[in-house]
Amino acid sequence: MLRWIFPFVFLCFWLLQACEPPVRLKLTNGKTGLDSTFYAGVAEDARSIDLRKARLLAKVKVGDLGVTLDCRYHDVLGKATDRARKIGGNLLVITEHTRNTVKSNCHRIKGEVYLVPKLEGMEDRIWWHPLRQLFPGDLRGERDSFPAAGLPPVKVEITGRLGGDFYNEAIGRTETIFYCDSTYRPADPQRAAIALRRAQIYFDLAEWHARGLKEDLAAIGPDLPKLTDQIRPLTARRQEILRTALAEFELEFSAKNAPDALARWETRIKSELAGLEQYAGELVVDLRKKKKS
Repeated sequence: MLRWIFPFVFLCFWLLQACEPPVRLKLTNGKTGLDSTFYAGVAEDARSIDLRKARLLAKVKVGDLGVTLDCRYHDVLGKATDRARKIGGNLLVITEHTRNTVKSNCHRIKGEVYLVPKLEGMEDRIWWHPLRQLFPGDLRGERDSFPAAGLPPVKVEITGRLGGDFYNEAIGRTETIFYCDSTYRPADPQRAAIALRRAQIYFDLAEWHARGLKEDLAAIGPDLPKLTDQIRPLTARRQEILRTALAEFELEFSAKNAPDALARWETRIKSELAGLEQYAGELVVDLRKKKKS
């Protein structure tokens, strides 16, 4: 009987490892000697950024074994940027992105990890992080491609999905994304400053409702069928609430003194984010049955 225990344990361990997207990191020059970073951005087109002052630290690959879970594009980007941060990198430049359509629907990427002096203007999309505020150079749209009148548009997005092994736990994940080319920086310095604050409010409002989505999922509790049934309608509901909140902000911003409206909304959003701090990261729902006492 005992002779079967070790092979069984090894098989279980291998299956658990196989469910994780395999990540390979190849350092360019041994250890980097750098402290880990709090945030790593993603550039999906190296031709659109200037890397002359960047230091190449490593090359990274996130693959697929055919039985991999949690391998959507956002998932594999998260795996790669996590490795980048651990070696002191703050920018992941994607060099190849493919999707397996035979064995699975998993995304696979190859990229290069850099340390850049600053991330401003380097990213195509920015994932919300409390220490990654928007900078003027992050408003990367071409002014000539937008209508001459009115304020520049801003595009933000929230997404929601469930991950995990669905046996021990379910993991609620959200993304709050700012699209850098959706807006631009006005030439006038005063208007440019207002446009930047306005874009940050859009971004922070989206994060507020992304956290609200995880709060909605947490209220369901360890009921996997209900979680999987409700994730899409709850996400759609939060997206609609976000659109309404953005419209409310724009109405007040346009109708009243813009700096005053910005200040009020900045204060309000800061308070709401603080109240939802427990939902800032992944939401882990324990699905294991509790032992009766």
